[in-house]
Amino acid sequence: MNPYIVLIKPRVIWLLILASVAGYIYAAPQIDWTKLGSLLLAATLSTAGSAAFNHYWERDIDSLMTRTAARPLPAGVVPPLNALVYSLALSAAGIALGFFTLGLLPGLFVALGWFFYAVVYTMWLKRRTWLNILGGGFAGNATFLGGYALAKGTVDLPAVLISFAIYLWIPSHIWALAYRYRHDYRKAGIPMLPALIDERKAIVIISVLNILSAAYILLLYFIFGSSAAGFVLVLAGVAATVATSLYALRKMTDEAMWKMFKTSSPILTLFLIALMLH
Repeated sequence: MNPYIVLIKPRVIWLLILASVAGYIYAAPQIDWTKLGSLLLAATLSTAGSAAFNHYWERDIDSLMTRTAARPLPAGVVPPLNALVYSLALSAAGIALGFFTLGLLPGLFVALGWFFYAVVYTMWLKRRTWLNILGGGFAGNATFLGGYALAKGTVDLPAVLISFAIYLWIPSHIWALAYRYRHDYRKAGIPMLPALIDERKAIVIISVLNILSAAYILLLYFIFGSSAAGFVLVLAGVAATVATSLYALRKMTDEAMWKMFKTSSPILTLFLIALMLH
């Protein structure tokens, strides 16, 4: 894969882009394809820019971790200055498009999504505290709220409550991955929760949080969803998440935790798709 494509973390940012689209389609009485296209472009550029900036800022710790040592910057494939300019150009283009083509409120959420990931998470918190994920997770709220605000011109309580499905899903998802690579995080000195506490405690915290986030998603769909097909999607994701989380709690092994991570990963995608089916 082209290293400049790798820099934008396509396997990560697509879910944030989907959250923006879901927010718009869920709230819009009728889809304006020009607005949706502008939203897609702004969201893609801004999230890609924040991801590329994350690569630039973390190039030193990436070189210390087995999981990330082959990334373009630590591998020497992309010069740091190139990555910085590339990330800032994408970010500026996405944020500018957000304000000028979407309007003030949606544009603000595009900018906030970038800010929470690139600045709050990457620059301020990741190396300092295990609360890094809890601070940076608001980037997920912002992406959904940007699409919703574009459709309705405002943000209301249902929008905020739905956006927290993304926020609550992020810690269990990231910490489950961090549990698998906890030795890497310790080596690099990154205070991810699973690298700091007893392994059995980490399994309990992550698994319980995974179950709670799945329960919250199911509750939200009961309240705000209306499609039978969407309910089937959400219920399937919740059932798989709860089953593998309970399995992880019972087995307390690396294999069980990885199975939980892989199985619970799609639940947010299924929920966002279900919202668009209303």
